[in-house]
Amino acid sequence: MFQKSFVVLAVIALLAVSVRANDPALEALADDGHWKRLRTVVEPRLKANPADAEASYYLAATRQAFGDLSGALPLAEKALQLDGKNSDYHYMVAAIVGQMAEKAGVFKAMGLVGRLKKELQAAIELDPKNLEALWAQMEFYLQAPGIVGGDKRKARANADRIFAVNPSRGNLAYARLALKENSQADVSSYYLNAVLADPSSYSARLRLADFYASDRQKKYDLAEKEAREALKINPSRAGAFSFLAGLYSFQERWADLDAILVQSERNVPDNLSPYYQAGRVLLGSGKELPRAERYFRKYLAQEPEGGTPSHAATHWRLGLVYEKMGRKAEAIAELQTALRLDPKFEPAQKDLKRLK
Repeated sequence: MFQKSFVVLAVIALLAVSVRANDPALEALADDGHWKRLRTVVEPRLKANPADAEASYYLAATRQAFGDLSGALPLAEKALQLDGKNSDYHYMVAAIVGQMAEKAGVFKAMGLVGRLKKELQAAIELDPKNLEALWAQMEFYLQAPGIVGGDKRKARANADRIFAVNPSRGNLAYARLALKENSQADVSSYYLNAVLADPSSYSARLRLADFYASDRQKKYDLAEKEAREALKINPSRAGAFSFLAGLYSFQERWADLDAILVQSERNVPDNLSPYYQAGRVLLGSGKELPRAERYFRKYLAQEPEGGTPSHAATHWRLGLVYEKMGRKAEAIAELQTALRLDPKFEPAQKDLKRLK
Protein backbone atom coordinates (compact mmCIF):
# COMPACT_ATOMS: atom_id res chain seq x y z
CA MET A 1 0.00 0.00 0.00
CA PHE A 2 1.25 3.48 -0.86
CA GLN A 3 2.41 5.41 2.19
CA LYS A 4 2.65 9.18 2.48
CA SER A 5 5.96 8.86 4.35
CA PHE A 6 7.71 7.98 1.10
CA VAL A 7 6.37 11.15 -0.47
CA VAL A 8 7.72 13.18 2.41
CA LEU A 9 11.17 11.65 2.01
CA ALA A 10 11.08 12.33 -1.69
CA VAL A 11 10.97 16.08 -1.25
CA ILE A 12 13.74 16.53 1.31
CA ALA A 13 15.94 18.34 -1.19
CA LEU A 14 13.25 20.92 -1.88
CA LEU A 15 12.98 22.24 1.65
CA ALA A 16 15.86 24.69 1.33
CA VAL A 17 15.71 26.64 -1.88
CA SER A 18 18.71 28.05 -3.69
CA VAL A 19 17.63 30.72 -6.10
CA ARG A 20 19.10 32.31 -9.21
CA ALA A 21 18.07 35.30 -11.27
CA ASN A 22 19.39 38.23 -13.26
CA ASP A 23 20.07 40.52 -10.30
CA PRO A 24 23.34 39.39 -8.66
CA ALA A 25 22.67 41.43 -5.51
CA LEU A 26 19.36 39.66 -4.89
CA GLU A 27 20.90 36.31 -5.72
CA ALA A 28 23.68 36.90 -3.20
CA LEU A 29 21.20 37.78 -0.45
CA ALA A 30 19.26 34.59 -1.13
CA ASP A 31 22.33 32.37 -1.37
CA ASP A 32 23.67 33.74 1.91
CA GLY A 33 20.33 33.19 3.65
CA HIS A 34 19.60 36.88 4.25
CA TRP A 35 15.86 36.49 3.78
CA LYS A 36 14.87 39.42 6.00
CA ARG A 37 17.09 41.76 4.02
CA LEU A 38 15.81 40.34 0.75
CA ARG A 39 12.21 40.87 1.85
CA THR A 40 12.80 44.57 2.47
CA VAL A 41 14.03 44.92 -1.12
CA VAL A 42 11.54 42.85 -3.11
CA GLU A 43 8.29 43.71 -1.30
CA PRO A 44 8.34 47.40 -2.31
CA ARG A 45 9.69 46.48 -5.74
CA LEU A 46 6.75 44.18 -6.39
CA LYS A 47 4.30 46.71 -4.98
CA ALA A 48 5.63 49.30 -7.42
CA ASN A 49 5.39 46.86 -10.35
CA PRO A 50 3.05 43.89 -9.89
CA ALA A 51 4.22 42.51 -13.26
CA ASP A 52 7.82 42.15 -12.03
CA ALA A 53 8.39 38.40 -12.45
CA GLU A 54 11.77 38.41 -10.74
CA ALA A 55 10.42 40.22 -7.68
CA SER A 56 7.55 37.72 -7.49
CA TYR A 57 10.05 34.88 -7.70
CA TYR A 58 12.26 36.23 -4.93
CA LEU A 59 9.34 37.08 -2.68
CA ALA A 60 8.02 33.53 -3.20
CA ALA A 61 11.41 32.16 -2.13
CA THR A 62 11.42 34.48 0.87
CA ARG A 63 7.96 33.46 2.02
CA GLN A 64 8.86 29.81 1.58
CA ALA A 65 11.95 30.35 3.74
CA PHE A 66 9.69 31.78 6.44
CA GLY A 67 7.35 28.79 6.18
CA ASP A 68 4.49 30.66 4.50
CA LEU A 69 3.79 28.13 1.77
CA SER A 70 0.25 29.32 1.04
CA GLY A 71 1.62 32.82 0.49
CA ALA A 72 4.62 31.61 -1.50
CA LEU A 73 2.83 29.47 -4.09
CA PRO A 74 0.69 32.21 -5.73
CA LEU A 75 3.79 34.37 -6.09
CA ALA A 76 5.77 31.55 -7.67
CA GLU A 77 2.86 30.78 -10.00
CA LYS A 78 2.64 34.46 -10.91
CA ALA A 79 6.33 34.58 -11.82
CA LEU A 80 5.84 31.49 -13.96
CA GLN A 81 2.78 33.00 -15.63
CA LEU A 82 4.78 36.12 -16.49
CA ASP A 83 7.75 34.13 -17.82
CA GLY A 84 6.96 30.48 -18.51
CA LYS A 85 10.34 29.91 -20.19
CA ASN A 86 12.32 30.54 -17.02
CA SER A 87 13.74 27.28 -15.62
CA ASP A 88 14.16 28.70 -12.12
CA TYR A 89 10.53 29.71 -11.91
CA HIS A 90 9.44 26.15 -12.68
CA TYR A 91 11.84 24.91 -10.01
CA MET A 92 10.43 27.35 -7.46
CA VAL A 93 6.91 26.05 -7.99
CA ALA A 94 8.24 22.50 -7.62
CA ALA A 95 10.06 23.39 -4.41
CA ILE A 96 6.96 24.86 -2.82
CA VAL A 97 4.51 22.12 -3.83
CA GLY A 98 7.08 19.56 -2.71
CA GLN A 99 7.13 21.07 0.75
CA MET A 100 3.34 21.22 0.74
CA ALA A 101 3.27 17.50 0.03
CA GLU A 102 5.06 16.93 3.33
CA LYS A 103 2.15 18.45 5.22
CA ALA A 104 -0.71 17.07 3.10
CA GLY A 105 -2.85 13.98 3.47
CA VAL A 106 -2.01 10.92 1.39
CA PHE A 107 -4.26 11.57 -1.60
CA LYS A 108 -3.53 15.28 -1.83
CA ALA A 109 0.17 14.54 -1.45
CA MET A 110 0.06 12.21 -4.42
CA GLY A 111 -1.41 14.99 -6.56
CA LEU A 112 1.21 17.44 -5.38
CA VAL A 113 3.98 14.97 -6.16
CA GLY A 114 2.61 14.68 -9.69
CA ARG A 115 2.94 18.43 -10.06
CA LEU A 116 6.37 18.34 -8.48
CA LYS A 117 7.59 15.86 -11.09
CA LYS A 118 6.09 17.90 -13.93
CA GLU A 119 7.64 21.20 -12.82
CA LEU A 120 11.06 19.66 -12.19
CA GLN A 121 11.07 18.09 -15.62
CA ALA A 122 10.07 21.40 -17.21
CA ALA A 123 12.85 23.19 -15.32
CA ILE A 124 15.46 20.71 -16.56
CA GLU A 125 14.20 20.72 -20.14
CA LEU A 126 14.47 24.51 -20.21
CA ASP A 127 17.91 24.47 -18.58
CA PRO A 128 19.70 21.09 -18.52
CA LYS A 129 22.35 22.68 -16.26
CA ASN A 130 19.93 23.79 -13.53
CA LEU A 131 21.75 22.19 -10.61
CA GLU A 132 18.98 22.76 -8.07
CA ALA A 133 16.38 21.07 -10.26
CA LEU A 134 18.75 18.21 -11.11
CA TRP A 135 19.50 17.68 -7.43
CA ALA A 136 15.84 17.76 -6.43
CA GLN A 137 14.97 15.28 -9.16
CA MET A 138 17.83 13.06 -7.98
CA GLU A 139 16.39 13.11 -4.47
CA PHE A 140 12.97 12.21 -5.80
CA TYR A 141 14.33 9.23 -7.73
CA LEU A 142 16.36 8.18 -4.70
CA GLN A 143 13.64 8.40 -2.08
CA ALA A 144 10.31 7.81 -3.78
CA PRO A 145 8.80 4.32 -4.14
CA GLY A 146 8.64 2.87 -7.62
CA ILE A 147 4.87 3.29 -7.74
CA VAL A 148 5.29 7.08 -8.04
CA GLY A 149 8.49 7.08 -10.09
CA GLY A 150 11.35 6.31 -7.73
CA ASP A 151 14.34 4.78 -9.50
CA LYS A 152 17.83 4.52 -8.01
CA ARG A 153 19.43 4.12 -11.43
CA LYS A 154 17.89 7.41 -12.51
CA ALA A 155 19.14 8.98 -9.28
CA ARG A 156 22.67 7.89 -10.21
CA ALA A 157 22.20 9.29 -13.72
CA ASN A 158 21.18 12.66 -12.24
CA ALA A 159 24.28 12.64 -10.04
CA ASP A 160 26.37 12.06 -13.17
CA ARG A 161 24.68 15.01 -14.86
CA ILE A 162 25.37 17.22 -11.85
CA PHE A 163 29.02 16.15 -11.88
CA ALA A 164 29.31 17.03 -15.56
CA VAL A 165 28.09 20.57 -14.84
CA ASN A 166 29.91 21.10 -11.54
CA PRO A 167 32.37 18.48 -10.23
CA SER A 168 32.19 19.78 -6.66
CA ARG A 169 28.41 19.58 -6.56
CA GLY A 170 28.63 16.26 -8.36
CA ASN A 171 30.79 14.80 -5.61
CA LEU A 172 28.28 16.06 -3.05
CA ALA A 173 25.59 14.26 -5.05
CA TYR A 174 27.64 11.06 -5.03
CA ALA A 175 28.10 11.47 -1.27
CA ARG A 176 24.33 11.72 -0.92
CA LEU A 177 23.91 8.42 -2.77
CA ALA A 178 26.65 6.81 -0.66
CA LEU A 179 24.92 7.97 2.52
CA LYS A 180 21.75 6.31 1.32
CA GLU A 181 23.74 3.12 0.78
CA ASN A 182 25.46 3.53 4.18
CA SER A 183 28.92 3.45 2.58
CA GLN A 184 30.97 5.58 4.98
CA ALA A 185 34.29 5.19 3.16
CA ASP A 186 32.77 6.39 -0.10
CA VAL A 187 31.05 9.29 1.66
CA SER A 188 34.36 10.47 3.08
CA SER A 189 36.14 10.35 -0.27
CA TYR A 190 33.32 12.12 -2.08
CA TYR A 191 33.23 14.97 0.43
CA LEU A 192 36.99 15.34 0.20
CA ASN A 193 36.79 15.33 -3.60
CA ALA A 194 34.07 17.98 -3.48
CA VAL A 195 36.43 20.27 -1.56
CA LEU A 196 39.36 19.45 -3.84
CA ALA A 197 37.24 20.21 -6.91
CA ASP A 198 36.33 23.62 -5.51
CA PRO A 199 38.26 24.70 -2.40
CA SER A 200 36.21 27.90 -2.33
CA SER A 201 32.90 26.06 -1.94
CA TYR A 202 31.29 27.09 1.35
CA SER A 203 28.77 24.28 1.08
CA ALA A 204 31.36 21.58 0.43
CA ARG A 205 33.50 22.72 3.36
CA LEU A 206 30.55 22.78 5.74
CA ARG A 207 29.25 19.39 4.64
CA LEU A 208 32.69 17.89 5.15
CA ALA A 209 32.83 19.50 8.60
CA ASP A 210 29.44 18.04 9.48
CA PHE A 211 30.60 14.60 8.30
CA TYR A 212 33.73 14.76 10.44
CA ALA A 213 31.64 15.73 13.47
CA SER A 214 29.19 12.85 13.04
CA ASP A 215 28.88 10.15 15.69
CA ARG A 216 30.65 7.65 13.45
CA GLN A 217 33.63 9.89 12.72
CA LYS A 218 34.15 12.06 15.81
CA LYS A 219 37.04 13.85 14.09
CA TYR A 220 36.32 17.11 15.81
CA ASP A 221 39.65 18.75 15.03
CA LEU A 222 39.10 18.22 11.30
CA ALA A 223 35.49 19.35 11.63
CA GLU A 224 36.62 22.60 13.23
CA LYS A 225 39.26 23.12 10.55
CA GLU A 226 36.75 22.79 7.70
CA ALA A 227 34.20 25.04 9.39
CA ARG A 228 36.90 27.65 9.91
CA GLU A 229 37.76 27.43 6.22
CA ALA A 230 34.08 27.98 5.36
CA LEU A 231 34.11 31.01 7.63
CA LYS A 232 37.06 32.45 5.72
CA ILE A 233 35.25 31.89 2.42
CA ASN A 234 32.15 33.79 3.48
CA PRO A 235 32.01 35.39 6.94
CA SER A 236 28.61 36.94 6.20
CA ARG A 237 26.77 33.60 6.36
CA ALA A 238 25.53 32.15 9.63
CA GLY A 239 25.99 28.45 8.86
CA ALA A 240 29.65 28.07 9.85
CA PHE A 241 29.09 30.19 12.96
CA SER A 242 26.20 27.92 13.99
CA PHE A 243 28.28 24.83 13.40
CA LEU A 244 31.20 26.10 15.47
CA ALA A 245 28.88 27.30 18.25
CA GLY A 246 27.42 23.81 18.45
CA LEU A 247 30.84 22.16 18.33
CA TYR A 248 32.31 24.35 21.06
CA SER A 249 29.22 23.80 23.24
CA PHE A 250 29.60 20.05 22.82
CA GLN A 251 33.31 20.21 23.69
CA GLU A 252 32.70 22.59 26.63
CA ARG A 253 35.15 25.11 25.18
CA TRP A 254 33.51 28.08 26.83
CA ALA A 255 36.03 30.77 25.86
CA ASP A 256 35.91 29.70 22.22
CA LEU A 257 32.13 29.56 22.37
CA ASP A 258 31.91 33.08 23.77
CA ALA A 259 34.28 34.33 21.10
CA ILE A 260 32.48 32.72 18.16
CA LEU A 261 29.11 34.03 19.35
CA VAL A 262 30.47 37.57 19.60
CA GLN A 263 31.99 37.24 16.13
CA SER A 264 28.79 35.82 14.66
CA GLU A 265 26.65 38.64 16.01
CA ARG A 266 29.10 41.20 14.72
CA ASN A 267 29.17 39.66 11.24
CA VAL A 268 25.54 38.56 10.91
CA PRO A 269 23.56 40.67 13.41
CA ASP A 270 20.16 39.79 11.95
CA ASN A 271 20.62 36.03 12.28
CA LEU A 272 21.05 34.77 15.84
CA SER A 273 20.82 31.08 14.99
CA PRO A 274 24.32 30.37 16.43
CA TYR A 275 22.87 31.20 19.85
CA TYR A 276 20.02 28.79 19.25
CA GLN A 277 22.42 26.05 18.15
CA ALA A 278 24.56 26.50 21.24
CA GLY A 279 21.50 26.38 23.46
CA ARG A 280 20.20 23.26 21.73
CA VAL A 281 23.46 21.38 22.27
CA LEU A 282 23.69 22.43 25.92
CA LEU A 283 20.10 21.35 26.50
CA GLY A 284 20.93 17.95 25.02
CA SER A 285 23.97 17.51 27.24
CA GLY A 286 22.30 18.92 30.33
CA LYS A 287 25.38 21.05 31.05
CA GLU A 288 25.64 24.80 31.63
CA LEU A 289 21.85 25.15 31.59
CA PRO A 290 21.95 28.84 32.64
CA ARG A 291 23.95 29.44 29.46
CA ALA A 292 21.32 27.59 27.44
CA GLU A 293 18.60 29.73 29.02
CA ARG A 294 20.53 32.89 28.21
CA TYR A 295 21.14 31.84 24.61
CA PHE A 296 17.51 30.98 23.96
CA ARG A 297 16.43 34.30 25.47
CA LYS A 298 18.92 36.05 23.20
CA TYR A 299 17.51 34.24 20.18
CA LEU A 300 13.99 35.35 21.12
CA ALA A 301 15.08 39.01 21.10
CA GLN A 302 14.50 39.42 17.34
CA GLU A 303 12.53 37.92 14.48
CA PRO A 304 14.09 34.63 13.37
CA GLU A 305 15.77 34.58 10.00
CA GLY A 306 14.06 32.60 7.27
CA GLY A 307 14.93 28.92 7.39
CA THR A 308 15.89 29.05 11.08
CA PRO A 309 13.98 27.72 14.13
CA SER A 310 10.77 29.50 15.02
CA HIS A 311 10.07 31.29 18.26
CA ALA A 312 7.59 28.53 19.07
CA ALA A 313 10.39 25.95 18.84
CA THR A 314 12.61 28.16 20.98
CA HIS A 315 10.01 28.56 23.74
CA TRP A 316 9.56 24.79 23.69
CA ARG A 317 13.28 24.18 24.17
CA LEU A 318 13.46 26.89 26.81
CA GLY A 319 10.67 25.07 28.63
CA LEU A 320 12.75 21.90 28.59
CA VAL A 321 15.69 23.84 30.01
CA TYR A 322 13.51 25.03 32.89
CA GLU A 323 12.27 21.49 33.46
CA LYS A 324 15.85 20.24 33.80
CA MET A 325 16.57 23.12 36.19
CA GLY A 326 13.64 22.07 38.36
CA ARG A 327 11.57 25.15 37.51
CA LYS A 328 8.38 23.36 36.52
CA ALA A 329 6.00 26.34 36.56
CA GLU A 330 8.26 28.28 34.22
CA ALA A 331 8.64 25.25 32.02
CA ILE A 332 4.88 24.96 31.66
CA ALA A 333 4.57 28.68 30.93
CA GLU A 334 7.12 28.41 28.10
CA LEU A 335 5.35 25.40 26.58
CA GLN A 336 2.06 27.28 26.71
CA THR A 337 3.70 30.24 24.98
CA ALA A 338 5.02 27.91 22.29
CA LEU A 339 1.50 26.64 21.66
CA ARG A 340 0.03 30.13 21.55
CA LEU A 341 2.49 30.91 18.79
CA ASP A 342 1.92 27.58 17.00
CA PRO A 343 -1.09 25.61 18.27
CA LYS A 344 -0.11 22.61 16.11
CA PHE A 345 3.43 22.31 17.44
CA GLU A 346 3.39 18.66 18.51
CA PRO A 347 6.55 18.50 20.64
CA ALA A 348 5.20 21.24 22.89
CA GLN A 349 1.79 19.55 23.02
CA LYS A 350 3.33 16.27 24.16
CA ASP A 351 5.63 17.83 26.76
CA LEU A 352 2.91 20.07 28.17
CA LYS A 353 0.64 17.06 28.61
CA ARG A 354 3.48 15.17 30.29
CA LEU A 355 4.32 17.99 32.70
CA LYS A 356 0.72 18.64 33.66
